Formats: sequence, structure tokens, C-alpha cells
Amino acid sequence: MKASLFLVAASALRTIAHNARSVTYTYQTFTNHKVETATTSFPLLSSTPDPGHGKSSYVFNFKDNAYPTFSNVVGPLATDAPLPGLPNVTTLIQDAGFLILKGKVASPANCVACQQILASLAARMKVQQETLSNIAIPFCTALESALPMPLCIGLLKIGSTDIGGIFPAIDMLGADGQTLCAFMFGTCTLPPPPKLDMKALLKGKTAKPRPRPISTCKKEPLKVLHVSDYHLDTRYVVGAEAECSDQVCCRVMPYTNVSAPISEPASLFGNYLCDTPEGLGTSVFRNVPKVTGFKWSDFSFGIFTGDLVSHDIWELTESYVVAETLVSFQQFFNGLGGVKIYPTLGNHDTFPHAFTSFPNQNGVLPANASYPVQEESIYQKVANAWENYGWLSASEAQEVVSTGLGIYRAVTSEGLVIISLNSDVWYYFNLYAYIGANTVDATGTFRILIDYLLEAESKNQAVWLIQHVNVGGSTDYEALPAATDLYYQIIDRFSNTIRGNFFGHTHEDEFGVFYANNATVQTAQSAVGVGYIMPSVTTYTNLNAGFRYYLVDPDTFDIIDSITYYANVSNTNEWSKKGEVTWEYEYSARKTYDPTGKLLAPNAPLTPAFWHQVTEEIYTNEAMFETYTDLRTKKFRPYAPVTGLERNLTLCGLRSMSIPIFEECLGTMSSTTSFL
Repeated sequence: MKASLFLVAASALRTIAHNARSVTYTYQTFTNHKVETATTSFPLLSSTPDPGHGKSSYVFNFKDNAYPTFSNVVGPLATDAPLPGLPNVTTLIQDAGFLILKGKVASPANCVACQQILASLAARMKVQQETLSNIAIPFCTALESALPMPLCIGLLKIGSTDIGGIFPAIDMLGADGQTLCAFMFGTCTLPPPPKLDMKALLKGKTAKPRPRPISTCKKEPLKVLHVSDYHLDTRYVVGAEAECSDQVCCRVMPYTNVSAPISEPASLFGNYLCDTPEGLGTSVFRNVPKVTGFKWSDFSFGIFTGDLVSHDIWELTESYVVAETLVSFQQFFNGLGGVKIYPTLGNHDTFPHAFTSFPNQNGVLPANASYPVQEESIYQKVANAWENYGWLSASEAQEVVSTGLGIYRAVTSEGLVIISLNSDVWYYFNLYAYIGANTVDATGTFRILIDYLLEAESKNQAVWLIQHVNVGGSTDYEALPAATDLYYQIIDRFSNTIRGNFFGHTHEDEFGVFYANNATVQTAQSAVGVGYIMPSVTTYTNLNAGFRYYLVDPDTFDIIDSITYYANVSNTNEWSKKGEVTWEYEYSARKTYDPTGKLLAPNAPLTPAFWHQVTEEIYTNEAMFETYTDLRTKKFRPYAPVTGLERNLTLCGLRSMSIPIFEECLGTMSSTTSFL
């Protein structure tokens, strides 16, 4: 198909009109089972650079469903009114700015300073909630060398209403504040997780069933598609600068020097510093049958592990996020050939980014703390879409809303239970998650999960868990320790029932192993679970695009193999010439990590014991370490020899599916040359 015709033919329900101002999408919404058509224009940025860029005179002008833009204003920008017993705004800016610009150094003095600054800021917000809005511009000006002005101001301005209600509710001088300072500023070490009373949490049912025997697959395996981190960019502009110095490229920015020549024009099918254009995203669905050799009817179902919206989190509005989410799911529905998919939401799929409040916190928040209402709106809209697309039943879709947590439990036609969790519960960027961050299950999420698992166990049902933010398995962690610690104990207790555990978020192809007894012994015999971290469709940043499918035992729902495909985006200009993306077979987990068959019997599942043995191979075998590193980025980064410290760090990630275990591993690593 000619490239110039591609976007017209991609979807019958999709219209796109490029002009100097916007891109228009037509998509479906669902209200009370009535299908309606909505049209949203996603405004592009002005092609005229803002002459005041970089000066402290920037403020945002917000209109819902409009692009937040900078404009120059005249007059004072920060209210510095004295409040009894509280530092003034200037002092807060100076103290916070100095602390951050010192660099991320954790020390007792820096930790106390950070907590005291945040406590003072929270106290001021309690009586003057516009404080954050007032300090945004001078604060971001002070930090411009460390954080780009548009990003800094955008985040503070968009999130100011929520933050003004959240900060007074966080125990800034206690473990909550220590956790916040550790993650956001690097000035504290993480506090130890709270002691867990698993007997109470499990309602006395602490005894694990006898380990089930592992059997080989005796029937034709099910085929299950897995897609993650779609990150559609509806403001992607073909021909815009693809190698920019901004946070996200391939768009026209208000502060871009448009008179400068374009060094690398954005392709129709994506570039390495950009989010997903429609051409790349929908190519996944056009090419699944072509490259796998299976018809859509051969797939039993699919899973999607979150993140639909672009990464420009400082430039979004609520209506933009909702519209882009619904546009993306409609592209899924149009492309999946009738295959049912079970989705979960990611941290980018709420507004403001990852700011998700939880109903069980109502008893914790003081009266003056505010809650946003957009989560309910987003949950209802996506639940309606999922039901009307036939992905969830009416009762399953209603659960997304009724829990107030975006959680649901579904049963496939084959009898597998799929539990979708909202990982914003443990995501470090969600400030609501710091309210009771170091308490046991402050949101009630894990109580619901345990109830689901106890019921599945009593019925001898197999369960898959899908969520977005990984609780471990990577050398970069973004999950709060207390939640991951409890999650880990749940995986151990229900290891007989949980047959699959799937994440996204990192954009890389990774995995992690769970062990019995909090990983006190890490052997093949003690391995009880594995987390699959799915590579992304988006190429952001400096990655190739990917998708995969699993071969699944239809009796046990164990994974027999994982087969991954990728698109090498260095060929993007060639794709534009021929009018389509070239997707290629990348690897089979079984063939790649057990090439001689010494670890697995024919048709045996990829057990936790197998994946533990793979970690040993990766650690001790230079060729296997190179293979894992190569596949991790979907063959983007050329392999280079690493130090022993880097090799140890990789092993820590692979064997640490909770943050406390990872922290302990890092401490051991500093004084140990080899783990094996």
C-alpha cells in the first residue's frame, strides 16, 4: 500500500485532518449501552516560538480540551504573604532548590532537611492551598538547569489542586515523608517495610496447599497475544524534528526554533525519541497474522498491560487523556479481528499523570484534603468501552467502577481467572500512594486480591495477574516498598493458583523470579513464581517496538513458550517508502534460554525453577548475558562488556521481585564479588 494512502485506509472509523492547528480523531463512546460518535481535535502546538521562553514570566493558560500554552504576563508571580509560624514562599523555594541542586545524596542531615521542608510546605498549603501554584514559576526558574522549564511548570500547575489536598494528608515527618524524600529527591534511605500479619490478612488460611505436580502439555496449546505500552501520540507530526532536545520529539513545540532546518524528519512509522504514531501502533494488528502464521481465530484471547497515552504528561488535560484512551482502545478493537483482550490501565492513563486516589483513604485524609473526581469518570468510560467491545461482561465491567480502584476479575471461556490490578497503588509518582505509604494495604487493594485468590483456590481455578508497573525484575525500580513486600508474600502463598504474572511499564523485555520465604534461599527448588515484564510498542526512548504471544497449556494455563517479535525502527524511512512496517521474529524463550533442552522436558512449562536456572546462565555465561542484554532492548543497543558490579546489579534485578529484597541485594553486592 502506498504510504500516502496508509492513514486513510487504516481504520473506517478514523478520520485525520492535518492543518496548522490540530489532528482530528473520530471515535466511539458508550453511555448506558448507547453507542455514540465523538470527534476530538488534539491541538498541535503553535508554530511560533514563545519569545519569553526561559524567563520566570511563564504561566500556563488552561482550558479543558485545549493545549496548555505559555504566555507572558506582567506583575508579581508569587504571593509571599506572611503566615504565622510558617516560612514564607521565598524561603521554601531557596531551601528546596538548594537541597535538590545539591544532587541526590542520601544522608541523615539531607533526609531531615527534606522532610522538614515538605512538612512546612504542607502546613502552608493547609491554610493557603494556592501556595504551590504561587511558587511554581520561581521554583522552576531556580531549577531550570536540572529540570526543563515546560516540564517543571507543567507538572506543578496541572497537579497543584491535587497536591494542595494531598500534602497536608501525608505524614511528612514520619515514614511516609521519608519514603517520599527517598523516591522524589534521593535525600533519604527507604524505611523498612511494616511487619505483616499474614494470618490476619489471609483470614487464617495461611497454609499453602501441597505443590502441584508439573505436567507436560498434552493438547494443542492456546495462543495468547500480549501487547503493552502503546503510548499513541495523537500530536505526532510527520516531518517534524525527530532528534530534538525536548522530552518528546516528532511534534511542533511552541518554544521550538521553527526556522532551523530539520535534522531528522519524523517518519510515518515512528522514531527513537518519539511516542507511537498511528502508523506504527496499528501495524501491530495488521502484522500479527502475517508474521506469526496464525489466523486471528487461532488466538484464544489477549492481554494488554497498560499505558495508552503519550509521555507529555505536563501538556495534557483530562479530556485529552480520556479521548486518547478511547481512541487507542478503538484501534485495538478494530485491529484484533474479533479476539477478546483483557486490559489494565497504566500510570499514564489517568489525569493528572498517575494521580489516582483510593476510596479506603477517606478515613485517613483530614477534612481539608481534596480528591479528584476524574478517576471515576475514566473508569466508567473505559469500563463502558470494554463491555461494549465484548471484552468484559456487564458485571466484570461494573467491578472496575464499583471497587473505586479500577480492579476487575474476569473468567475466560477456557476457565482461566484473570485479575486486573491498578498498579498506581504502588507507583512512586502517585502522590496519593504516600498517604499511609508505609502501612499495610492502605487502599484495600490487596484485601480484594486475597479474597479473589482464596475463592479461586477453593474452586481449583488457575489465575493470571495483569498490572502495569512492575514490582521488581528490573534494575530501575519505581514501586513503593511496603506494597511490593505484601505483593511478594501473596505470590508465595498462592503460588499453586497463580500461573501467570504480567507487567509492562519499563518498555524493556525483562523478567523476575519470586522465591519462597521472602527469598531467604534462592534456588531452583525455592522459586515459586515469575513476573513477565512486557516490551513496549512505543520506541520511547531508544528502543525498538515489540509484541509477543504465549503458548499456554489449556488444562493448567501454564506458559509453555513466549515468542516475541520486534520492528527495527532504524528502518523507519524504508518503511515509509513501501507503506508498511516490517515486523520480524525475535526469539522464543524456550529455544533461546534452553537451546539444548537440558533444562526443560519437551512440552514442559516455563516454570519458576526454569527461570531461576536462566538467571544462573545469564550471570555465569558471557554469551547468555549478551543475549539477555540484546533482547532486553529489542535489539536496539549494541552489547558492550560489563563490569562485575554491573553483572551483579543485573542479577539483583532478576531475583528481586520486591523493593526490600532488591535493596538488600544491593547492600550485599557492594561487599561481594560474586553471588554464585
